[in-house]
Amino acid sequence: MPLSPDHLSTWITGKALPLWTGVGIDAATGTCWTALDHAGAPCVDMARRMRVQTRQAYCFAQSDLPAHRALALQLFRFSVDHGFDPETGNLVATTHPDLSVLSAPHDLYDMAFTLLAASALIEAGAEISADLARLEAELARLDAPRGWYEDAAQAAAPAGARRRQNPHMHMFEATTALWRATGEARFAAMADKSLGLFRDVFLQPDGRVFEYFDLDWRPVDLTEQAVEPGHMVEWVYLLDQWEKVSGTSCGVDLRKVFEAARGSADAAGTALPDTAMPLSEARRCWPQTEFLKAAVSLRARGALAAEDAELPEAILAALWADYVDVEVPGGWYDSRRVSDRALLSDRMPASTFYHLFMAFQHYIAERSG
Repeated sequence: MPLSPDHLSTWITGKALPLWTGVGIDAATGTCWTALDHAGAPCVDMARRMRVQTRQAYCFAQSDLPAHRALALQLFRFSVDHGFDPETGNLVATTHPDLSVLSAPHDLYDMAFTLLAASALIEAGAEISADLARLEAELARLDAPRGWYEDAAQAAAPAGARRRQNPHMHMFEATTALWRATGEARFAAMADKSLGLFRDVFLQPDGRVFEYFDLDWRPVDLTEQAVEPGHMVEWVYLLDQWEKVSGTSCGVDLRKVFEAARGSADAAGTALPDTAMPLSEARRCWPQTEFLKAAVSLRARGALAAEDAELPEAILAALWADYVDVEVPGGWYDSRRVSDRALLSDRMPASTFYHLFMAFQHYIAERSG
């Protein structure tokens, strides 16, 4: 029997949110554990990732429960008030378990998720205008002639640098969300920076999306290049969302990008490898959630072929069976082997909740709408 929207809603509200706002929080510090093991116990010796705090804040802020929204604001406050290295002023990426700074590169990817958390809190009614202004000023330190630099070190010495599409994808996500939340034109302009890069640089004529580029945005040699199908379908979803906010066409053939990613799927056509170039032996949970979101978006647009009308349900069933149907209620498995579905992971990264939460919410909205 296909999984129903009610089933997914119950998993989110009755299992996953209680787990990750309960055991998933370190009661001593009020911060999120980076991962739980497959028995549901915190991995207490792992470094704390700042992006985990902001990803969880983004999800918790969308809960209907005031306690979850309060926790979202608490995590965001930690990320802003204690997330900058007092010595360098850089945004912290990781801390030791005692929350002392481990690394603070002022990373664009981490900045994107701090801004994304801000968007959800604004939509939830939180007053964080001063924090948003500070984050925009910190982001400005990474401004590049086109797009943004990867981190503070690259901004200070860009010669010979390698550029990546992935943080720009998440900047596109965050600034589109801030545009929706605030209506401010400056966030539309920021989103356009990433959109222009996607159309002109990242997207290849055959529909694939390249990952790595030189300082001037020329693709690196194919021997050093990578293609991640999960990112390709993630772009499909994000471009569809941008069109909803902007009311205009993104100028990209979303079906072509989707089919290019789908070309690397398993024999059943319902699971993606981590990389298609080079071909990976592993397939993590998160690419499957993005596969689901993209399929749902295309179906809602009427862009799926008639024979693919039930493709979202097939992807959802495979995702559920391989990753979500686990012993710990509200938990998941992170990675399986492509060839035989053997389990490769021994812990559930907290950061995956953002992927599952958004995918299930997107499916629920489409089925309920």
